[in-house]
Amino acid sequence: MHGFSILRVIQVGFKGLRLHKMRSALTMLGMVIGVWAVITLVAVGEGASQDAQEAIKRLGAQNVLIRSVKPLEQKAQSEGFSFTSEYGLKNADATRIQNTLRKQGVKRVLPILQQRKTAIYDRSEVDCQIIGTFPFYPEFTQARIVAGRFLSEADERGKTQACVLTISMAERLFTGQNPLQETVIIQEREGSQLFRVVGLIEERSTADKLPQDEDPTGKTIEDNIYIPLSTMKSIFGTRDVDVSAGSYSAEIVELSEIRVEFEGPEQVLEALPLIRDALDKGRDDVKDYEIRVPLNELNALKAQKARDTRLLLYIACISLLVGGIGIMNIMLATVTERTNEIGVRRALGATQNDIIVQFLVETVMLCLIGGTVGVLGGWGFAEFRHHILEITTIVKEWSIIVAFGLSGMVGVFFGLYPAIRAANLDPIEALRHA
Repeated sequence: MHGFSILRVIQVGFKGLRLHKMRSALTMLGMVIGVWAVITLVAVGEGASQDAQEAIKRLGAQNVLIRSVKPLEQKAQSEGFSFTSEYGLKNADATRIQNTLRKQGVKRVLPILQQRKTAIYDRSEVDCQIIGTFPFYPEFTQARIVAGRFLSEADERGKTQACVLTISMAERLFTGQNPLQETVIIQEREGSQLFRVVGLIEERSTADKLPQDEDPTGKTIEDNIYIPLSTMKSIFGTRDVDVSAGSYSAEIVELSEIRVEFEGPEQVLEALPLIRDALDKGRDDVKDYEIRVPLNELNALKAQKARDTRLLLYIACISLLVGGIGIMNIMLATVTERTNEIGVRRALGATQNDIIVQFLVETVMLCLIGGTVGVLGGWGFAEFRHHILEITTIVKEWSIIVAFGLSGMVGVFFGLYPAIRAANLDPIEALRHA
């Protein structure tokens, strides 16, 4: 019997909503917008966060990046004068790190040397970066071999003049041609060298492609040529010379960068003090290097993402609050309109609890219907943005549960006062109400 009475109350509630279709639709609109906002804002925030986290993970959460940096005192001395400066990472640093941290979970150490050169093929001439590195560079950086192969151990041991081009470099240098097995001229002040193209490589992200320099206009160079590190040192050496406006400057850098890969991310932070100790030996307190830890950036980004998600939820909840206030306002007006009906029901034996349940069910129904439409709308918009616009948008299951649950809670919270007010009406005065 109780089940039948509840079912009857729901039927009466639907009938009341159908009698005032436009008012019911406008009342639900605030709830639709609120739930839609919760799901959409969380999905957009999750998508942006995942893109940023993936960019950092491409650098490797289990990696440590060490770069050569010119000390401030050398920068001041070199301004406007002919000056030769020697600074940065050494071959001995890479060996020392490998030996010192062998028991700390170091998997491998990747030394890198880069210099600015000019590449020539036929009539094409491109300013580029020559990067000397080891054969396992693609595995370390998760780069993809598009055609041919990368540098081999035989290339490194034999100091061969083989090279691998980035896709951007190949497109600019070999317009409409297959670059494999072609010969590229790498030009510098002392002369030119011939290199044979053995492969094409695609970096996972041009924004995070390392090492990278910036040209005088501030644009990041994306045209890289990879050659064996042994060949780089044998042919080009470690001196990078710049002659401009009548001034001469030369920089001697043995290694531009050292990347250290650990067995797992949990070993990275523990090994940082040991890396600094290994690098500080023989440097006389001169800081000519910087350490970048993608794991720290990843953790910081996750913390920022949690804060942003909370902020988005607060904003969306305000929309739900506004929608709830609108529903309460409408329900209070409904109580006034249906005062006579309430009096009749009380006269026929309905209790105060029956009246409360009747109005509360109607309010909750408004919120749940609005919440359902909001869920479908928010989910649909997120899918459209993700698959059609191809902007990363991730709908989280918990956001749907939270949004829909909040819509029901708002219905109970803001419907309770009008329901109690309706139940507390004096039956006799209600029957006299015209």
